Amino acid sequence: MATEILIKTGATKTWKASGGDYAITLASLAVDAARQGVKGDLGATRGKVWGARVTANMDVAPTAGTTLELYWAGSPSATAGTSNPGATTGTDAAYTGSAGGTVDQTVLQLEWIGSLILTPDADGVVQVQDVGRFVPVHRYGMPVLVNKADQAMEGDDDSHKIEIFEVIDESQ
Repeated sequence: MATEILIKTGATKTWKASGGDYAITLASLAVDAARQGVKGDLGATRGKVWGARVTANMDVAPTAGTTLELYWAGSPSATAGTSNPGATTGTDAAYTGSAGGTVDQTVLQLEWIGSLILTPDADGVVQVQDVGRFVPVHRYGMPVLVNKADQAMEGDDDSHKIEIFEVIDESQ
């Protein structure tokens, strides 16, 4: 009998303004602005590969094909401001890059996961997309979302969230 390798979804961690595992406030995120979430704990033992999903609602219809870019800032430390790459703080805060670098220059130190590719739909149309997979080397980390659309995100946080989830290979 042949052995099959199947995929299953393991633990999910959610960042949103309230009610998630960790906080990130994405309301009214402006064009070319970025936001970082609170540093989260993926667990001492965890899946090797994680998937990521972004859910967003734009205030005004963006140009089709513009994006919301998602990055991961992994850290070996549970402490918010310790051992973080790319000038991340480990708190729910604006992400402005490093002291000498812009957002676009500083995110290069983070792990790029992928982009939510937007449709030309305004407030009331929630857009959801699995944006990519990544391998978090460290137990701790935080997402960073950069608005590369030509419109701001919707002004309340009722729909905005970032989810990451284990993608586990299982042999049977």
